[in-house]
Amino acid sequence: MHRRIVGLYSVEVRTLKSAGGTWKSAYIVEPAAHAGPRDFVMISLLEEFVDERAAVDAAMDRGVKHADWLENSRAPIPG
Repeated sequence: MHRRIVGLYSVEVRTLKSAGGTWKSAYIVEPAAHAGPRDFVMISLLEEFVDERAAVDAAMDRGVKHADWLENSRAPIPG
């Protein structure tokens, strides 16, 4: 398991080796402990990867982008 804090959100990546020997990964974006219960989102990646590092990197990249999007969507509108 790999975890990164992005603003008010925590991005967690988990991997699983398939029966065929390839790797699948999923990321979970949820509020960090200090943010309070506001959102829970889990996105599974459907791609298969030859090695675990590639699976982790792809999932973390998508998870960070999703957390950034959530963070920006909560930003107050100026004016």
